Amino acid sequence: MADKAEKPEKAEKPKKNILGKLVPVLAFVAGAGAGGAGAGIAVLKFAPAAGGDHGKAEHAEAPPPPAGPLEYVEIENAFTSNLADSGRYLQVKLSVSTFGGPDAVAAIGKHKPAIVSSVLAALGEARDADIESAKAKEQLAERLKDVVNKTLKSKGEPGTVEEVFFTSLVVQ
Repeated sequence: MADKAEKPEKAEKPKKNILGKLVPVLAFVAGAGAGGAGAGIAVLKFAPAAGGDHGKAEHAEAPPPPAGPLEYVEIENAFTSNLADSGRYLQVKLSVSTFGGPDAVAAIGKHKPAIVSSVLAALGEARDADIESAKAKEQLAERLKDVVNKTLKSKGEPGTVEEVFFTSLVVQ
């Protein structure tokens, strides 16, 4: 009987280590996704266009290059919210990236209270399914990016946040 009591304790320890291993994996997946997106942009930008006028039309519709270097802005708040479909709660810390330069970084800082409020509202709608897999977490990060950009635009700023990163993610 004593052996059986010890085995569940050993089974619980790897669960705690999973979170420590999950964050670097998510960072790797996000980085790989960004690298893949960069490769796709490079192919679209530098590949010769097939067909005379068609290639010119595609080139004219391409988005302008980023205004500045990629910068990361950490949102110092820890966002805590109950999951909508369970008694558990989610706590995350976020960083965002932007090519918008000093003006974009300043806008993020200036409108931080509105951004925090919008992110909390979005997280209040999160469900267990939104955090159950790496893909689900990527989709949640994409939704949060849209929320941050929408908030910035509603304040008269350009929505220049490229990505949202989870720098901490805890579910209890």
